[in-house]
Amino acid sequence: MEATVTLSFFNEQYKQAVTDYIIGEIQFTGHPSEAVELAEKEPDRHAILILHGKSLVGFFVLHGWAGAKKYTEDQHALLLRTFSIDTRHQGKGYAKQAMKQLPDFVRTNFPDIERVVLGVNCANYPAQNLYLRNGFSDTGRRVIGAHGEQYVFEKVIDR
Repeated sequence: MEATVTLSFFNEQYKQAVTDYIIGEIQFTGHPSEAVELAEKEPDRHAILILHGKSLVGFFVLHGWAGAKKYTEDQHALLLRTFSIDTRHQGKGYAKQAMKQLPDFVRTNFPDIERVVLGVNCANYPAQNLYLRNGFSDTGRRVIGAHGEQYVFEKVIDR
C-alpha cells in the first residue's frame, strides 16, 4: 500500500515539529528550521510541509525567480530546494507520493509557473533516482552548490 501524504504551506502549528525534525548524518540539504526562517524573511520562498495525516514527515521549499535563476533562464520556474524526509519516516514512500502531488500543488498555488527546477548533488544517487522516476529530466546543466557539484533537473508543469 502506498503512503498517502498531503502538501501544505508551513504554518505556526508545525513550528515545534520542524524544530524536532531529524536529518541523517549524510546531509545534502539544510535543516527545515533554517529554511523556514529564510522563508519568513523572503516572500519569494515558500516552506512546504509533507504531511501524513497531521504528522510532519517531510519538507521542501519552493523558491521563486531569485532562487531559480541560477538553474534556468525561464522566469516562470520555481526552484525546489531543501527537500528531505525526516529520518524517522524514510522508506515509507512519502517522497514518491510528494513528488506525484507536486504538479497539482504548483498548478493550484502558482498558476504562472511552467516548470520546477532543482539542483541535486552528483553523489546523491537516491535523490537523483527519486526525481528521475517522478518526471524530472536532467537538463545537462551543472552548478556548484554548498555541498559540491549539482546536476540540474527540471519538470515541466503541464496545464
